[in-house]
Amino acid sequence: MKVESHNTRENLKLILENKVDYAMISLVDYFRNKEFLKLIHGPTITGLRHSMSNLLISKGEDPVDNMRIAVTEQTETTAFFLRLVLDKTFRDSKLIRSREHTYDKLLAEENYALLIGDSALSVYETSLRIIYDVTHMFTTLYGLYSIYAVTVSNRKSTVPSEFPEDFNVMPWEKRRMAAKTQTGVSIGILERYFDVISYNFDSVLESHIGKLENLYKQNSDRIFSS
Repeated sequence: MKVESHNTRENLKLILENKVDYAMISLVDYFRNKEFLKLIHGPTITGLRHSMSNLLISKGEDPVDNMRIAVTEQTETTAFFLRLVLDKTFRDSKLIRSREHTYDKLLAEENYALLIGDSALSVYETSLRIIYDVTHMFTTLYGLYSIYAVTVSNRKSTVPSEFPEDFNVMPWEKRRMAAKTQTGVSIGILERYFDVISYNFDSVLESHIGKLENLYKQNSDRIFSS
């Protein structure tokens, strides 16, 4: 199997154009394009207990009920999970879209920020305050896995709905993550990250995807403040 590495937005474009057999895309992008896509029994990116890479942070401020939270443009799935968490903790808080993605630039816009990926992992070696690991809070409050990405195919495609059993996503993911040491994320942080992320797909995960889709339909128009 030939494997190409792209971000999830590029993957979405490729799979909608039916230029690849399978693609890993964000959970929210799957919900939005479900009429064109088929969920595959293949790799996911799922936080089982916590994820380390989806964080609500501040420069030191305590969380309050009217937080304005700058949200990196790199995610809508994590923003969806955070909105649901805030509904049960600090309901009047607002998520504000930003074109930035690093913690310094996001915190220059608002007192609170939602980070994902590299930017979130880099926070562990700073003095910034971590208010929530979004995965941990969402799972605690809702009893559901935080599923960030799923594997899909185009509905027009004739590829099998079962992903090839001999494909192991971990070497590819570790190769991608190893490059993060170049950006200052330590090996120790990366090792801890791999311990709390799952790439598996099973019937429990599939049922949770269905429940998450219902929550998304109920809340999609109120994730961000205008």
